[in-house]
Amino acid sequence: MLDWATIAVVFGGMMLFFVDSLDTKGLLGNIFAVISGVGFGLFPVFMRMQKDGSPIESVILGNIITAAVGLPFILRTTPSSTEWVYLIVLGIVQLGIPYILYSIAIKNATAIEACLITVIEPILNPVWVLVFLGETPGIFSIIGGLIVVVAVTLRCILGSISYQE
Repeated sequence: MLDWATIAVVFGGMMLFFVDSLDTKGLLGNIFAVISGVGFGLFPVFMRMQKDGSPIESVILGNIITAAVGLPFILRTTPSSTEWVYLIVLGIVQLGIPYILYSIAIKNATAIEACLITVIEPILNPVWVLVFLGETPGIFSIIGGLIVVVAVTLRCILGSISYQE
């Protein structure tokens, strides 16, 4: 019951992200964001299904497929040497290391913990946009982000208490 309540609260908080900027000019971007979110939501489900196997192999395969799909786009405009450095650092620090750690941790996490921890990343996106680009998120986005963070935190706390008993 705790898991379903947490999922409902998280979805409610995430819906608030769309309230501030709901218009038709960004519709295609919003559609792709939802598709991306669904795909990213399925990631921990499929990783969890492999907890007794070797989930790192699926991560490697997924990144190879992503690189193959993205290759035609990078060939259209060759990145500068500075951009190559950014790509390499982001590939290692933002994706590589976290994927390795997640692949190790997924063997010990419950399914709901594995799913909920991935919710934090998209919630932090507006924070990074604010810090690095100065774009201020709307009040509903802030409230939605807080709801999600509090729900995930409470779920982890309450879940760990019930496991100890």
